[in-house]
Amino acid sequence: CCLPGGHPPLGWRNLSVAGNKTTGFSARAAPLLPAAPVAPVAPVASTAAASLVGLADCCQPLFQLILSFALGRPQDLTGVLRLSTSVASAFEEGDANQYWSTFYERRWQAFHECLSFQHPDEDWRKAYSDTLAGTIRVLLEVFDRQKMPGFAMAAMSAEVRYDAAAGWEPGGGFVADYLSACEVTPEIIPYAEADRLRFCPPSARERLWPSDAGKSESLDGEAPPVAYPYRVLEGFEGLTVGKGVELQWKMQLGSPFGWWFGKLESLQKDEDGKLATAEITFSQFPAHVHWHRLQVRFGDSDLRFCAFGGYSGGIRAVSDEEEKRWMQFFPKQPVFV
Repeated sequence: CCLPGGHPPLGWRNLSVAGNKTTGFSARAAPLLPAAPVAPVAPVASTAAASLVGLADCCQPLFQLILSFALGRPQDLTGVLRLSTSVASAFEEGDANQYWSTFYERRWQAFHECLSFQHPDEDWRKAYSDTLAGTIRVLLEVFDRQKMPGFAMAAMSAEVRYDAAAGWEPGGGFVADYLSACEVTPEIIPYAEADRLRFCPPSARERLWPSDAGKSESLDGEAPPVAYPYRVLEGFEGLTVGKGVELQWKMQLGSPFGWWFGKLESLQKDEDGKLATAEITFSQFPAHVHWHRLQVRFGDSDLRFCAFGGYSGGIRAVSDEEEKRWMQFFPKQPVFV
């Protein structure tokens, strides 16, 4: 059993170790006195097991709450459920699917967010098994695509699946198939870089993701729906001058939008409230280059030609927490493309 962070609770380390024994300390007698008796020390594992069984018998809600924190991996269930029938029944009477949801989220957070949004009644035990086998792929956004300078401070859409053999390191990795008008070699993303994956941002999710999008499919079925990365985000919700924003931009007409992080320098709304003009700076590019500053018309569902070349869409506000995440990928050197 493990607490969050992978640390076993005190006294639980040997729950699954057969035959664990703890011996008493030996006491050396004084020359002229008999040796003092030594009280036996109860085996730590058996004491913890007995306590857990007792808790399952007398207070199942508390038992289930402890399990939700203590179990870090599906494998941790094995030792716990073997303790007694009362422990097993208490687990089953609780929300077993919620435990599996917790296991899934701890291992594949972006996948969990995507699947939860698309179909809240997910069978998380099956989803865990299918994801581990590599038969589930989800539509996510990848920061720092292929770690190429041209995609610095951008999040690009890709169909992603987990591959236990990918990444050439413990934990496997992810295979990202980028959506593009031209053929792109899939990127192998090590599991250690899972923070490069995110699901469609919450503030844009309801406006971009179709209500009939359906669920992600297995690899032997049809590809998951990909409409949302091609849709223009409408409106001006939450935009504040001086704060971070994400601009929808793409170079090729047939490609999906990527999200490009910048700072909103100015915002002028039209009198009728339907459109606005924004000026955005992109600090990853030096101030003297063409890509550093851009003026954009936006607000409706129209795709527009961009002064950078390509096409622009909408703009979304970025929260302070989201901006901190973007800054993790800010290049150490100015970008020249």
